[in-house]
Amino acid sequence: MIRRFSRLLHRSMLVYDETGSIQAAVRYFVAGVRSKLGDVGRHLLSLRHVLLPWRLAAQARRIEYMRTDGQLAVAVMASGGLGDFIVIGRFLRDLNKSTEGFTFDVFCASPAVAQLALSKVPGFAGAFPDTVGHFATRAYDLTLQIHQMVVVHHEATRWKRVRQSPRMLAAIQRAMRTRSLGLEPYVLNHPRLDNGLARKAVFSNRSRRDYLHHMTGIPYGGDLLPLEGDDSALARFGLEGKRFITVHNGFDTNFFVTGQRATKCYPYFDEVVASLKAARPEILVVQIGTTTSEPIATADVNLIGRTSLREVIGLLRHAELHLDNEGGLVHVAACHGRRSLVVFGPTPSDYFGYPGNINMDPRLCGGCWWIDELWMDRCPRGLKQPECTYTQPPTDVAAAALQALPAREAQGHVG
Repeated sequence: MIRRFSRLLHRSMLVYDETGSIQAAVRYFVAGVRSKLGDVGRHLLSLRHVLLPWRLAAQARRIEYMRTDGQLAVAVMASGGLGDFIVIGRFLRDLNKSTEGFTFDVFCASPAVAQLALSKVPGFAGAFPDTVGHFATRAYDLTLQIHQMVVVHHEATRWKRVRQSPRMLAAIQRAMRTRSLGLEPYVLNHPRLDNGLARKAVFSNRSRRDYLHHMTGIPYGGDLLPLEGDDSALARFGLEGKRFITVHNGFDTNFFVTGQRATKCYPYFDEVVASLKAARPEILVVQIGTTTSEPIATADVNLIGRTSLREVIGLLRHAELHLDNEGGLVHVAACHGRRSLVVFGPTPSDYFGYPGNINMDPRLCGGCWWIDELWMDRCPRGLKQPECTYTQPPTDVAAAALQALPAREAQGHVG
């Protein structure tokens, strides 16, 4: 919590350095505090898990139970949004399969989202606020910090226990060697140097999907991953038995922006959807999203703020195609084997893109992801509108989507 406050204060000072306006910096800081007030309350409440003696005792018993059958009890310190948790889930799935097996708890800023993404991963035990992670992790046999990389907390590892699992020992030793052979600056400066790390991954013939696997020397088990989905929205909004595509133009609520939209959000989905409907009127267009999404007037059904995340997962499971900026819902679609058309801007497609998707690179500029700390809030080049997303013609996007849709003669809905 203190780290988040420090980052917000630092970014506010960057706003002041760029604009010379103390008012602009204060507005940025106040907006950030307001966006995180709910998180502050939840994280303060979570401290009861470590401040009350009987809570500590119960947690110790619980961790001991996780060691049933000699399995390691692992603490995972995770960061990021839904898409990051999905990538981490695939990694933990494959790590469990490639080693002697383990049970793990996750400590993160969004335990509810982690629970949803990881609950069906073998070995998952629970998700807790990262506020308590510092106090709790020393009770485990092994602590891993996972974001764009795998970091082994050497000082919090019970090496005698880990040595009883030689395949796990080999995997984490590989991660430690990989870190020592050139990744240390990226570990110490995460996320500020993540763009540079992405270049290293791409030139190693890896991507966001499997770089964690590369670090630990384990095989990638594929994109499919079972998630906690809820199909009830199909009936509630009259979509059962109908053909539809989904579209999303928002961004992760972990970020906040002061402008009209985040730099990575494509502004012309309204025109794209109009073209799709003119060419394929038999296919419904369903907009999904939350508070960061902008209504698309041409969509047949607007579900902004009207569904839970589980229901969104259920909808994506049945969609014939998903249209989006790069983000978490693209990862969700891939978990179900669904294809997405993704309009890329600041984030690089060679790192974040799925091979089976239609990944549309910017015509101009692009790739400024984490070039500085305000990359999501404004164009780092000082342009009023980011060229990367604003110069991508909606006619090209619509044409690519139409080519990806199933033939008109196809009947029924693929479930």
